[in-house]
Amino acid sequence: MTLVAENEQHRHQIEAGVKGRIKGHKFEEEVSIEINNIISPDYNISIVSPNIFEGNPAEILLEYISKDKGVKIQRAKAYWLGGLATAGAGAEIENDEGKVISGSKSDVVIDVIYDNGCKDTIGVSVKSCKSNAQVCLTTCGKFCALLRENNIPVSETAEIGLKMFCGENGYSPQDGYLPEDTSNIPSDRTARPERWYWEELPCDVQLEWEKIFSEYQDEITILILQKATAYKTDKFKPDYILHECKEHEDIDNCTVAVMSIIEFAEYSRLFDTFGLKGKKVQKGKYKGIDLAEHQYPHFGYIQFQPIGNKQNFSELQFNLKSNYYKTFEKLKTKFKLPLGFQFGNSETM
Repeated sequence: MTLVAENEQHRHQIEAGVKGRIKGHKFEEEVSIEINNIISPDYNISIVSPNIFEGNPAEILLEYISKDKGVKIQRAKAYWLGGLATAGAGAEIENDEGKVISGSKSDVVIDVIYDNGCKDTIGVSVKSCKSNAQVCLTTCGKFCALLRENNIPVSETAEIGLKMFCGENGYSPQDGYLPEDTSNIPSDRTARPERWYWEELPCDVQLEWEKIFSEYQDEITILILQKATAYKTDKFKPDYILHECKEHEDIDNCTVAVMSIIEFAEYSRLFDTFGLKGKKVQKGKYKGIDLAEHQYPHFGYIQFQPIGNKQNFSELQFNLKSNYYKTFEKLKTKFKLPLGFQFGNSETM
């Protein structure tokens, strides 16, 4: 749904977001085209640091996948799907039921043939946002249902608490909703009435979500990247992440981070577990009125909060920590582990 600007500042924010999406889709499309132009497997790739490389992103991606899979890719055909849901542009692919895919968690899908004759289809999540890249936008109910469907227990009380945090209809202060445990809610509350903040949720709700994210951090990380908000016609879940680290002028001279989804989850857990970060209101109509420091939850590289815009105010948004890939080298050194796949350590296959 197209956002409607509430004021001049909001209009600029919307325009910046649109430009960002267009730029991101352009990179996804470029990578797809470059993959389809590759004939020779003689790649020119430089290793910057663990999982960060310089060169042509299509060549880097295929070489990385080849070494991660342990078998060389002989041929590859890429399809750009990233623009289907937001830009109305992309490849036309049918799912197993013969329905055209309208959107996908994979921005680029690659059909490959290995040199042993085996075939595979690989999904890639492509990111080009340099700060707080969004990985998932969903409702509280759908998120809780996703966890339960994958054997991660979530109580009804915890789900209601998440709806309070997001300001879902019927569970906000302005709706008159009060939980049984109000011990964390200030009697002189001056915070916005459209939602409750994390520190205001009942103690048992906070403790349950901390337990869920702590015990199932890897599983939730992978679910958010692969399955959350999956489109009804989608049949491709991403296996890898390709993240453009800085803007490029020449497609043959890009700096990108590449990793498998599982590898990302491992890095994310080693970086940090579930925690809270305090932040005061720094803009908007409650600046100077609400003086409290509010808590925002995160687990590893992922932080989450209500999206807060007018059209889908109460939806739950999961974002990536800015420049998360720059921590990989320190993590490898700190834990003295050959974490996941190490590019360049294998002989050419």
